[in-house]
Amino acid sequence: MTTQPGPIKPDAKRIRRVTESIIGLPTLPTVVSKMIDLVDSPRTSAVVLSRLIGSDQSLTAKILKLANSAYYGFSREIPTVNRAIVVLGFGTVKEMGLSLSVFDVFRKTPSSEAFDVRLFWEHSVACGVASQMLARTLCPAFAGEAFVAGLLHDVGKVILKQYFDREFAEVIALQKGANAALDAAEEAILGTTHDRIGAWLAEKWNLPELISDSILHHHDPWEAGTDRLFVACVTLGDYICHMAKKGQSGRLSAPEIDPRLWEVFSVAGITADPAALQNYTTEFLLEYDKAEAWLMLDTLS
Repeated sequence: MTTQPGPIKPDAKRIRRVTESIIGLPTLPTVVSKMIDLVDSPRTSAVVLSRLIGSDQSLTAKILKLANSAYYGFSREIPTVNRAIVVLGFGTVKEMGLSLSVFDVFRKTPSSEAFDVRLFWEHSVACGVASQMLARTLCPAFAGEAFVAGLLHDVGKVILKQYFDREFAEVIALQKGANAALDAAEEAILGTTHDRIGAWLAEKWNLPELISDSILHHHDPWEAGTDRLFVACVTLGDYICHMAKKGQSGRLSAPEIDPRLWEVFSVAGITADPAALQNYTTEFLLEYDKAEAWLMLDTLS
């Protein structure tokens, strides 16, 4: 059982520093930013989109290798980006490009004894896989967005590691020393939390509100302002990843499931409860076994 941290309080200077540093958060690469705009336009053709992606050789190679990986399960080789767009669809290719940009942010973040970025990437990919798996069944209208939502749900921790390394180390230490919940430790040291910082980044990247809202409320989907069922899939996916011990999120233990999570599913007329967790976990492990390419992005070039 976790406890609330002691009397440590964030000072005004630290809170101001966090707020002002949001201006310095990384931006999306130009090609990916333009790609998102093109995909969102009903007049964009596969030829136009493939021409834009083709202007970035590294992005092209990685998208093709991912498209041909076991995760997408095509029996025939996909030789060109144009073919990938036709076969996979605009949305999937957009999610690939965005996810690859996220990986670049992760790759620039050094690991430390307190926070292993490689294991954190593994946790993030696992949550993307689990969230999409759940969304395909429980929230099919947004299944395409679920992988990125799961992948990004904890991206605020990467920002903390990059920009507030000393304070983030204090957060981890307080979590361990006082047996405190991670979010409470963040609030005590920083005056804000990783979910808020992640949502700020999503807004800076002009990501859909559905994604930024899922980042902000992945611990309390019943408070989400967009689609609570979608956000609940990310919340449950995160929990499944913790229970399956895939990667490391920076928490000492899995977050506890609040009963209000099941209520979100119930209100939507969906039977999802603790009894179904074993089936969900088994299905997740089968999906995760096919996601090796996402875990080895450093080798995709």
